[in-house]
Amino acid sequence: MSTTTPTTPIKLTDQKPFAIGGRRLCFVHPLESDKCIKVLRVDDQRTVRLQSKKKSVLFSLRREYDNNAHEKQILDQLQARIGPQMNQHLPQCYGYVETDMGPGLVLDLVRDHDGPIARSLRELISVGFELEQFRPAFLELESFFVKHVILTRAVLDHNISAQHRADGSWRMVVIDGLGDPAFLPVARWIPALGRAKMHRRFAQAWPRFEKLTTNKVTQELIEKSTWGQGFLNHRG
Repeated sequence: MSTTTPTTPIKLTDQKPFAIGGRRLCFVHPLESDKCIKVLRVDDQRTVRLQSKKKSVLFSLRREYDNNAHEKQILDQLQARIGPQMNQHLPQCYGYVETDMGPGLVLDLVRDHDGPIARSLRELISVGFELEQFRPAFLELESFFVKHVILTRAVLDHNISAQHRADGSWRMVVIDGLGDPAFLPVARWIPALGRAKMHRRFAQAWPRFEKLTTNKVTQELIEKSTWGQGFLNHRG
């Protein structure tokens, strides 16, 4: 399945991104509202860590890391291995399109049943939703990732999009953070180790989510840390 391919670059500069990550900007696809376009950031403020006065050579090299290429590679591999079932908890990748901000990666955009862009688990908890109502969706997500040995970094609240369904239930979709950062990826080579690793990742995640309920979210916290990366700029 392929997305619409325009004859001229898609114009994004006159749009407001609905989400801003440390390395990427996320826009609603102007031709297909059920998809998003992720483009790499090139501005000096692309991560709060760049504001540090101490920058190592290793850190500088890491800033050249292409998140789009990494995400496309992993999602393509999972699509080939798992098939359509992957889309239960992961977005489908449709490849690249040309934009006026450089190459853009096109992916499914998670929306609530009534239309607005789904919010992250971080945002929902921060605005007062009770964490416990998300536990069934979280357990379903864990079961899926363990069953299919889908490896991630730490399971983080701002990387989980929580879709509100018409029946009141929730569906969780992991929208970033995929891949195994281990130097020797033995968890990829040995499925039993991969499943055990993901059990640990999910077991460690829920206590972190519980701590969110006691955090006081201020505008200063959002603006001066990576905390704001889990909040939508708009829900269009």
